[in-house]
Amino acid sequence: MLTLYLLINIIMKFLRRCCDSKRECLTYVIILLWVGIGVLGTYFDTNFNELAAYFISLTGFAGAYMYGETKRSSDDTSIFKSGKSSKREIIIYVTVGLWLLIGVFTIINHADLMGMSAYFAALTPFVGSYIIGETLKKETEDEDYEDQITGEPI
Repeated sequence: MLTLYLLINIIMKFLRRCCDSKRECLTYVIILLWVGIGVLGTYFDTNFNELAAYFISLTGFAGAYMYGETKRSSDDTSIFKSGKSSKREIIIYVTVGLWLLIGVFTIINHADLMGMSAYFAALTPFVGSYIIGETLKKETEDEDYEDQITGEPI
């Protein structure tokens, strides 16, 4: 148990140090999860083709977040540092956390990983749309809106 605590402490220190870029931070988190889930999958004799499909189900969420951070970077601090975090960052890490819990549960119980992949991927349009919407909403708040027919300000 002490070893697990020390490992988590080392990982958190690493993430705090390297999370100046939120896209880089999410990339490191997903790589660490990829390794951890792979080790867990090996221990529980998981089919790695199915495990790969499960990781692909996370791609849409991560892609939407990274697009949002590229298009309009948040000035808020990283979730791994003290301070205010952006809505986009909170939703992506909540989603990744749920994805991790569902995946671990599915692997440990030898449940249908392909079905769970499809189930989780079905959430992508909703969360992805929210993240992209948050990105574009802030961008257009300061602009004047024009009527598309007459071109006059609304």
